[in-house]
Amino acid sequence: MIHCVIVEDDPIFQQVLLQKLKFHYPQCEVLQVFDNKDDAINYLNSADNIDLVFLDGQINGGTGLDVLAACEGRSFEAVFVTAYDKFAIDALNAAASYYLLKPIRTEDFKRGMSLILSRINQSNTSNTILVPYKGSYTALKYDDIIYFESDGAYTNIITKDDKIVSSKNLGHYEKLLPKEQFKRSHHGYIVNLNHMQLLTKGRTGTIKMVNGTEIPVAQRRMQEFMQFFNEGQQ
Repeated sequence: MIHCVIVEDDPIFQQVLLQKLKFHYPQCEVLQVFDNKDDAINYLNSADNIDLVFLDGQINGGTGLDVLAACEGRSFEAVFVTAYDKFAIDALNAAASYYLLKPIRTEDFKRGMSLILSRINQSNTSNTILVPYKGSYTALKYDDIIYFESDGAYTNIITKDDKIVSSKNLGHYEKLLPKEQFKRSHHGYIVNLNHMQLLTKGRTGTIKMVNGTEIPVAQRRMQEFMQFFNEGQQ
């Protein structure tokens, strides 16, 4: 998922952004909405999983530029959304990713989001995978994925926060995933080795994942999983 924050003091435009993201970009999850400078700065400086922030030009207690200036070493993309074009030059000088004027035209919004999501995906290429989801693509961080489960021609991807149904089969992901982090335990499952908690040895075996799910381990794969657990205890 692409994690977003909205900093906007007008409830109407808060809803406009929320609805546009929900309808056009379901891969974007809005974590928080703030209407003032101080709360926004405190949150953004303490959170480490923010990809995109929408900033109003003028907000309670200050401006969107104040928020951006207070976020030293930021890694998120910033989009200014304001009714006043006088903020444009300052916003771009502050390394904003895009600038939208109110009222927000859908074509302008989609044009900007296309550029921004491309930048986010490129910056996360080394630790994410692109997943076909609801008619578009969403970037999932490897560390957020717990396991993949085959569902015929589809694949259920279980993350820390969600379940995503992909139109690609399990074999598709097995070819793309880094083998040092993901391993096929069974013909129907690929597990994230970093999210395994317990291996129970039996005729086939089971792995308990961090979310409590028990994943089967095929008999012919038991030895390699036992070796992994043994090495981890040394």
